[in-house]
Amino acid sequence: QVLSVDCKGQEAVRIVQKMMQSRQLSLASSTTPIICLDGADGVGKSTLASNLLKRMGKTASLLKSPPEQLLHLRPYFDGKPPELRRAFYVLGNYACAVTMQAQAAQGPVIVDRFWPSTIAYALAHDYEVMPQDKPEILKMPSDLVDQLPFAHPMVFLLVELTEEERAKRVRQRAKAMPAGFGVVTKEEEELERSREHRERLSAGYKALSMAGEKLTVCDASGTEEAVLSRAMGILEASVEEKQRLVPKSVNWHYTRQCNYACKFCFHTAQTSFFLPKTEDGMSEAKRCLRKLRECGMQKINFSGGEPFLYASQLGKLCRYCKQDLKLESVSIISNGSKIRREWFEKYSKYVDILAVSCDSFCEETNQRIGRGKGLHLAHLQEVRNWCIEFAVPFKLNSVINIHNVEEDMTDAIEQLKPIRWKVFQCLLLEGENVGEGALRDAKSLTISEEQFKSFLKRHEAVQCLVPEDNKHMRDSYLILDEELRFLNCTSGGKVPSRSLREVSVMCALRDAGFDANMFRARGGIYDWSRKPQTDLEDLAGAGPWHTTGIDKKKRKNVNEISRVQLAIPAAVILLVSCTVFGAAKTYLSRKK
Repeated sequence: QVLSVDCKGQEAVRIVQKMMQSRQLSLASSTTPIICLDGADGVGKSTLASNLLKRMGKTASLLKSPPEQLLHLRPYFDGKPPELRRAFYVLGNYACAVTMQAQAAQGPVIVDRFWPSTIAYALAHDYEVMPQDKPEILKMPSDLVDQLPFAHPMVFLLVELTEEERAKRVRQRAKAMPAGFGVVTKEEEELERSREHRERLSAGYKALSMAGEKLTVCDASGTEEAVLSRAMGILEASVEEKQRLVPKSVNWHYTRQCNYACKFCFHTAQTSFFLPKTEDGMSEAKRCLRKLRECGMQKINFSGGEPFLYASQLGKLCRYCKQDLKLESVSIISNGSKIRREWFEKYSKYVDILAVSCDSFCEETNQRIGRGKGLHLAHLQEVRNWCIEFAVPFKLNSVINIHNVEEDMTDAIEQLKPIRWKVFQCLLLEGENVGEGALRDAKSLTISEEQFKSFLKRHEAVQCLVPEDNKHMRDSYLILDEELRFLNCTSGGKVPSRSLREVSVMCALRDAGFDANMFRARGGIYDWSRKPQTDLEDLAGAGPWHTTGIDKKKRKNVNEISRVQLAIPAAVILLVSCTVFGAAKTYLSRKK
């Protein structure tokens, strides 16, 4: 709005809008670093930037804010009133952010002054207040955050120097500059004269937040080599962290609401909040998923609560993740009771794995646990049939507890033929299913390690079994709650990180307590992308099991559905095979 009243401002806006339209979604995390240097004039930012450029090799590039696309307008705006001048530099940050991504594709990027300097100088000189008096401008705007290439390690450095040395360098630099560029600005003169201005500028820098990231102080005293060494140390630590904290597989428990009441549940209905319920909420959810994708997410798993309580929103999110984000894998964990065939018809092509939770193949045991009211096994078989029909890989999850630990599920699992059977040892989490404030008390359902091992021994012939005891479960999952906060379970409870709605993925990951080594050790990375439908011979065995939990009439209906669904593709293949064989025989006869 400020720039629109000025002809040169309108030109600047058109340039930046065109640049922003060209920004592409980054589909891969990278270790190529971006380092932004901020601080008062004369502290040695440009010298450090030049030395970093030399140290980081031929592929590195130097970027200044405003970037070259706007540089011809800088002298014009430097002579304008503070409001117009500041608006130009704010706009320059957007242009700079877009340019960062393009240059980072070629190699490391060093940025000489960015958004922190714009705001810190505004606080010190335009508003003339301390940062606590203007809290609304201390956080980087979300639309500017969205332009930043957080797929790369990003370091925000605050280069600092004593005031005496800083002022001396500014005067020397002004004398050496060409005519028209060597002017000591009014801001600089005021900074030299006023201690209050210097204090406001310093406090402003240190109060700023770039999607949760703070400026890291780099002492600019001493030799150029010493300053460079300090900066490289900070940069290398950031790259190492980026390599370590990659959210390859993320579980989003996007609702706590559920139509079941499993007694061991460790994500209970403590709130009814559901972000994608509104159009704005859906847009924000997609924005956060995109942030995760740019930081290396390859797989998303939607869970709850019961995710199919919001079936329409679930389908739209699955479609977005596959079509727009191009994720390798989109999976869902459900109790199966709310899934409908119409949903499969519309959205199944966007799903790589559908998992249904089932803890027993005796309906009475399921009811004792709290999983359904007597029809859970019927729902399970129905969903399994739809997975066959729509070629969606089927997975099964079971929580082993005191009520099912002696059960032999081998025959049922062999009949269902899931691609994976995840078997979990019943886990206690403070505040969820045990302790003060918990909506469940699962202490009576826990089993010992020996009991869990005995269950695994009984099922060792089941090839698709993937076991997880309490040790492997606790810290090896990246779990987002309904507020898009990572849940840290290392202390035996659930401590939420800051939300992805407010901070960068790296900021949130630092608080997640995620153990990447344990994630790999439990087999967290596997062949999770959707493959062509399994051989019909295998699918034919994926029928219902014998159990008193399903009455004969329902079991007969399920069997008839399975046979019809399998017979149609089998007949097609037989017809095609006969046709091909006949054609080949005719051809050979004529050839002979």
